[in-house]
Amino acid sequence: MNEEKNVWLHKVAQKIFEEATAASLGATFHVIISFHLKQKFGKDPYEVLIENPKIFYNGLKEVLGEGAEAVINLVGTYITIKYDINCTAEEFTRLFTRNGKPPKQLSEIFATIVTQEEQKLRVP
Repeated sequence: MNEEKNVWLHKVAQKIFEEATAASLGATFHVIISFHLKQKFGKDPYEVLIENPKIFYNGLKEVLGEGAEAVINLVGTYITIKYDINCTAEEFTRLFTRNGKPPKQLSEIFATIVTQEEQKLRVP
């Protein structure tokens, strides 16, 4: 069951990044970044994001340079507004740049989004 939960978290992270960046940077931005990150990591970059956000961020930084922080901040702003997450865009960005063990808070944010999306599907 835990592996199934991780798959959902990866999918939600991918969906959120795609929606947030497409609105501001164009639909192809996400495709191009995902391609480069997949080449770099050798696997789905959103698995890396959930497993180790710092590695994801460093890979994003290699692809985008200093623009990586702006993209993470953009995604943080998007989820804060759309999902009313109790986390500012700046706090969200710090979850990616912090050293040490991957923060549990990031997985909790994506799990909250999964729950909200499931609830939308159950509306009578």
